Order: sequence, then C-alpha cells, then structure tokens
Amino acid sequence: MWWIVGGLAACMIAGIGLFAYLWMQSNPRPLAPSVAVQRFRRGERGHDPADGPGPTRGIYLYRGSGTEKISVPPKSQTEGPGFPGTVADRPGGCFDFRLDFSDVHWQSWTYCLRNGALVTTSKAGYYLWDFVAFSVDDTSTFTCSPAGVTIPAQLVVGTRHTVSCTGKNDHLSTGPVYMRGTSTVLATGTLRVGTSSVPAVRVREKVAFTGGQQGTNESDTWFSVADGLPLRGTWSTVVSTPSPVGNSTLRASGDFTLESTTPQR
Repeated sequence: MWWIVGGLAACMIAGIGLFAYLWMQSNPRPLAPSVAVQRFRRGERGHDPADGPGPTRGIYLYRGSGTEKISVPPKSQTEGPGFPGTVADRPGGCFDFRLDFSDVHWQSWTYCLRNGALVTTSKAGYYLWDFVAFSVDDTSTFTCSPAGVTIPAQLVVGTRHTVSCTGKNDHLSTGPVYMRGTSTVLATGTLRVGTSSVPAVRVREKVAFTGGQQGTNESDTWFSVADGLPLRGTWSTVVSTPSPVGNSTLRASGDFTLESTTPQR
C-alpha cells in the first residue's frame, strides 16, 4: 500500500505545483506599446488624418505602478512599469484618452472642448481576473450628463464643479451605477516632461458610487493647459460589487507619469 499512498502524494504535489505555476502565469503583464500603436492605426483607417482640437493623436508612453486586490475570490495583482496612453479622435471637437495599465486593465475618458473649457462626457474601464479554473471580465461604461467640467476656461484655484455620471456593466448584473461628486482645481504650475516644460493644472476628482455598486474613487491629475493631455496622476478606488457568493470588494490604486510629449504613430 505504501507505493499507492506515495503515488497519490506525488500526484497531489505535482497538481499543486502546476496550479501554482498557472496561478503565477495568470498575473497581468504590461501592454507593449507596439500593440497600442497597431490598435491605434487600425482605428484611424478611413479617418481624416488631420488632428482635431486637443493633444496630437497617437500613443504616449507613461511610467507608473498599480496594485489591485479583490476580496471574493481573493486575489491581488500589480501593474507597471510601462503604461501606453492612447489619444484618439472623436467627432465634435472631442478626443478619447485611454491608459492601459496592463494587458487586462484599462481606463478611458472622452474629453471635449466647449466654450474654452475641457469637459468629460464619458468614462469607461475594463478588468479581467484570471483564477486559472475560470476567469471574470467586465467593462463598465459611464455617461456624464451634463458633461463635467474638468479644466474650466478660467483657471482659478479652488474652483469646483459637479460630477454626475450614470453607468452600467456589460457582464456583471449590477443594474445602474451612479457616480456623483466634485472636480476641484487644486493648483497651477509647470511640469517637466522629458526635455519640455509644460504649463499644467492639477485637478482633484472625488466621487461616490451608489446603486448597483457601492464605493468611492479619488484621483489627482495634472493636465496640460495647452491641450488637455494628462501629464501625471494618482488614483485610488474602493468598490463593492454583488456576487453569487456575497459582495466582492475591489481596492485599487496607482500612479502614472508622462515620459515624452511626442507620441508614436
């Protein structure tokens, strides 16, 4: 019998080792800038190549870090050090800014120039969690109405505007999610980006989530005053989502810094 017990033990050890290996391989990886460039080129096919208002369209390189942890099923992961940032054209004097924190997590914002102000009309985010035996992914999309003022036409420190967005999730059955809070101008100054000195404004957004998800998000972002390009930022999120086995809480935070004002195309 001893050889049967020994064989079973060896199989268990091998199985545990394989699961541990697959678990490690399931962690996120930085998205290669070349992948973002190819995606950008595919999206620009058939479009007018002329840049609209806002930043020059293309792929910007950021450095930073990120950590995420969910409670159910329990798992944590890290991100960085490279984040490709995509600026793509949208009609009506608007542009999309998408930051790929890894190959399984991105966030995006649609900004528009209106009456001298930069406003946010929509936001979105994507996560994929790989648990080896199964995976969970979801895209959340928010529409902001009225559009939230991100950079006011007159840069006065202390100026505050309301943020009001309504969202939904494509795979998680949460029902409508409401994002409410404020956007405040904290400071103005000049940031060094590579070899360039860029006039900038620091904006803090603090929001709470209610409805299908509960939680908070706080972000501090330095934007270029000239074109609205995000230059540097930090963010922190705590969001609770219903699941078949109880609420799962996501705790996430990160930072990013632009390396060059010249995009790849």
